[in-house]
Amino acid sequence: MSASKFSPYQVDHLFLLIGENPLPNYVAARLLLKQGGTPYLVYTTGTERSANRLAKILKNELADFQLAQLVSIEKYESDAYQIQARIQQVLKNLNDQVGLNYTGGTKAMAVHSYRAVFREIKEKGQQAVFSYLDPRRLEICIDNEGGESLRIPIYSKDVTISLSTLFELHGLKWKDNKQPAKDPLLLNLATRLAEVHKDATKGRAWFHWFYSIFCEGDGDSSQAARKPKKTGGKLGNWKSKTDLRGLSFPTTCLPKEILGGFQQEGFLNQDDDLSLELVHKHPSFQDLQHFCKWLDGIWLEHYLLGDIQSIVNQAGISDYGLNFEVPLEGTQEGFEFDVAFTYGYQLFAISCTTTSDRSLCKSKLFEAYLRSQQLGGSEARVALFCFNDDLGGLASEMGNLLSQKQIRLFGRKHLANFADEVIGWIRESDAEVGR
Repeated sequence: MSASKFSPYQVDHLFLLIGENPLPNYVAARLLLKQGGTPYLVYTTGTERSANRLAKILKNELADFQLAQLVSIEKYESDAYQIQARIQQVLKNLNDQVGLNYTGGTKAMAVHSYRAVFREIKEKGQQAVFSYLDPRRLEICIDNEGGESLRIPIYSKDVTISLSTLFELHGLKWKDNKQPAKDPLLLNLATRLAEVHKDATKGRAWFHWFYSIFCEGDGDSSQAARKPKKTGGKLGNWKSKTDLRGLSFPTTCLPKEILGGFQQEGFLNQDDDLSLELVHKHPSFQDLQHFCKWLDGIWLEHYLLGDIQSIVNQAGISDYGLNFEVPLEGTQEGFEFDVAFTYGYQLFAISCTTTSDRSLCKSKLFEAYLRSQQLGGSEARVALFCFNDDLGGLASEMGNLLSQKQIRLFGRKHLANFADEVIGWIRESDAEVGR
């Protein structure tokens, strides 16, 4: 944190109104509490869990501060008397400097909390620091009575958040306690696949091999990695781990770049066929279905992760990872971010697909947008990486539904310089908020 900017506005006792997204409360606590200060989390019946989670996180991260105090207004989030009475009950015992950040909570909570603090400090002849977080400009705004608010830009170095903390704020846990990956898998092979897909003709050759030979056994189901097609022509499920181990696939029609990648990994047998028996010896592919899924498009996620990993220091990225599988109550599969990173406290999420199907591309972008807003608020940014070549048309179409400044589309033409594109994406986001 840059003490020189925020220290004049840091307080001993900071009241935070807990809303649906506790991220602004986390940011305010990190920036506006004096060392040794106490946060007061004002919550309702509906935000009690969020308040408890935030209190736990602050306890772990702010070792030199007092434990967060929980101030319940129960179901009275719109009751002026109850809001003011409960906050004043706490205020009357406080003599050091008080602050109120009213970014979260309901409008009624903001208004009546303000009144309660203002009345109490006026009676004591003290001053208070009133503030809120402007998500559109990434600024802490300090209310100046009788004048314009003082706006303090929040830079990425001022406050950072890990992806695990961001998810924890929302009570989300990794599926099967599986931590997101930070190191790309088979990066050399993924890079070769990316190289091939820069050329549409070579890309089609790869897809022909993958679907016709690998998935369908060139018409011989006994030699296919997938079970026979389902009704309606949909591809069948992957075969069992045991059945997959006995399979091998000719590679004569593969682009030489990919053939060389398979060879370098030791996946080719003496006939230069891709041998799943040899693949199974790789420590990451004891479950061969995992390798099948990797070839089916997960390779793109690992390629992009490798590029992001290469620019962490240069771009000022706080945290990053791949494959954020999160179970979600009420759904069978939960949801998943393919690749994500944080820049300061901003979430940047990337949804990946090797399809060119317009409808599927739109669906993946829309879901990623909704999830990123849920986790990172309106400060979050989201991108889709796909192989639809009409990115401009797709962006225009989605721009009618989603905020243009919060979405970005990447495609085949960006494979060669994706790392630079990510740096540009971050810098553009900075420019949009005037940083």
